Amino acid sequence: MFNLNNNPISELLGGAIESLDIPEELFRAAATEYADVGSFLADYADGQDGWEIYPQGSFLLGTVVQPLGRDEYDIDLVCLRRLEKSQVTQTELKASVGSALVGYLAYRRGDSGAPDSCEDRKRCFTLVYRRAFHLDVLPAIPDTEGSASGILLTDRDLHAWQFSDPKAYANWFKQQMAAEFLVKRAVLAEAERVEPEQIPDSQVKTTLQRTVQALKHHRNLYFGDDIESRPASILVTTLAAHAYKGEQDLYQALLGAAGSMPNYILEKDGRLIVPNPVQPRENFADKWATYPERAERFEAWLGQLRSDLLAAESETGLGRIATRLSKSFGQEPVERAAERYGKGILGTQRRGALGFDPSTGALGGLAVGATKVKPHRFYGTSSSQS
Repeated sequence: MFNLNNNPISELLGGAIESLDIPEELFRAAATEYADVGSFLADYADGQDGWEIYPQGSFLLGTVVQPLGRDEYDIDLVCLRRLEKSQVTQTELKASVGSALVGYLAYRRGDSGAPDSCEDRKRCFTLVYRRAFHLDVLPAIPDTEGSASGILLTDRDLHAWQFSDPKAYANWFKQQMAAEFLVKRAVLAEAERVEPEQIPDSQVKTTLQRTVQALKHHRNLYFGDDIESRPASILVTTLAAHAYKGEQDLYQALLGAAGSMPNYILEKDGRLIVPNPVQPRENFADKWATYPERAERFEAWLGQLRSDLLAAESETGLGRIATRLSKSFGQEPVERAAERYGKGILGTQRRGALGFDPSTGALGGLAVGATKVKPHRFYGTSSSQS
């Protein structure tokens, strides 16, 4: 996992974030479950209008990160009914999907792996499992005025349809990291002696994906006592993908994102906008119009992230770097990464060989210097781009 020739800050960050990623076996279990829901709904439709279930968000993009304070992962799904706006209201659509999911619970009753319940949320339904994940199912219909994969979602008040296009967005995001993805997949394929196409996307992790995961984890910690102000994952992901310039070093990519993400926030008629790059009618920063203080908190968060990274970069010695990163990215994941990285340096698998002392930050007396990086200027959210 670790590359001892790389920047130790990047290696520690990457190791810490990897430990918060959804485990492969859990990823496969969640995929099996949503495929089962989709199969049931396809039969449930009984030849009327087509029903389709597919993933969206971090599960589709490969940027899932473990939520704070619990071991449960959020998996977002779209439940698409092939209906036109003239055929169904938002209330009817949501009720029909809810009824179908209740039917699915009855169908799975007695199955040891079945969901325990189906909870009605404002915009979705949540299938709750005893495993370390739950499925959030969003009702949708096709957007006949948009692209072939465009959809319309119900809003919280069941009043105005919301525009989106998760499939096209995933393609756009993957294009931002296409070159590195192909190289890393080829390396894995060569190691396993298979064709690159046989390597599942979920097994390939690019610098952009790790950057997004690191941003989300740092965000979760920073906004731990103010969840309402926490910027949405899709907003963070979009700005990070815009800011990404092909860096192969995680530290460089993360520091660059902290400095330049605000450059991609637009301003129109006094409103701050982060448009969906594949569906401009969807504004990922729409809540900032109602809660302008959240935009200020967003700027403050990125400023803190940049300060945290530069503080770690100023340290020398693996233990001191790890201690500094622990303050902003969490003690447990960073310490685990530091111990594993240090073992790699010492060339031994003997447990405890490093003698990492979390109280002092000492790590076997190692002195691994960090590469000096020219600081980026931090731009505020008032910046805009035409």
